[in-house]
Amino acid sequence: MRIIQITDCHLLADPAAELKGICTRERLVRVLDALREELPQAELLIVTGDLTHDERAETLQALRELLADWLPRVRVLPGNHDDRGFMRQVFGDIILPAGERNVFAEFLGNWRLIGLDTQVPGAVGGEVGLAQLDWLERQLEVSPRPTALFLHHPPVLVGSPWLDRIGLADAPALWQLLVRFPQVRVVCTGHIHQEMAVHRGGALVLSTPSTAVQFRPESESLEVDDVPPGYRILELEDDGSVRTRVMRVVAAGGPPAG
Repeated sequence: MRIIQITDCHLLADPAAELKGICTRERLVRVLDALREELPQAELLIVTGDLTHDERAETLQALRELLADWLPRVRVLPGNHDDRGFMRQVFGDIILPAGERNVFAEFLGNWRLIGLDTQVPGAVGGEVGLAQLDWLERQLEVSPRPTALFLHHPPVLVGSPWLDRIGLADAPALWQLLVRFPQVRVVCTGHIHQEMAVHRGGALVLSTPSTAVQFRPESESLEVDDVPPGYRILELEDDGSVRTRVMRVVAAGGPPAG
């Protein structure tokens, strides 16, 4: 089964608006065009947060229109720049409410897929929270099938002090739970606008490039990287193994580069 992850779209209501000198709408359209050409039959397209930059309902509606041909195969999670209420208004047909959180949980073939909501309203950093940890525990108890988790904030240090200060505050509590459930094979994140792959216990922790602005890895403070936008392909095998790669969309009309 093939799943696509995109993240950190940072769309703005004005289609021509720029973030750090980059038109986020144009970059996202470029990435989606590449997906349509290269991977039209993927089972799911998962967007792991910061769908918008301005937290506006009309911006989310614009995103839904851009993703129209992928619905209902789309799953969305909030990042620190999103509004949960507006997400439920615009994407209510594909969001599973869990209390105040916008999550998802489903089976796909031999796999269990779970999306967590790590947003802390008004903050840049994230948190799973006790109530959602309890919800996650119940979800993991449902089945021992291989499991992939998706969330916005990485639950590991990423080597950039400024990003590590705005990471997942309760990452230790999350790992204390996950160590009891070795079926969790992969944890897919966004937030840091760069590619990363590290192992934590039996899980592979991944981050995926933004569809918009890229951040330079291992930087002391925010530095924009000049690498192209990208997306991640996850191939989930029936035996619980994972194959994954990041594809960069080099130029408008050009082929993706792995």
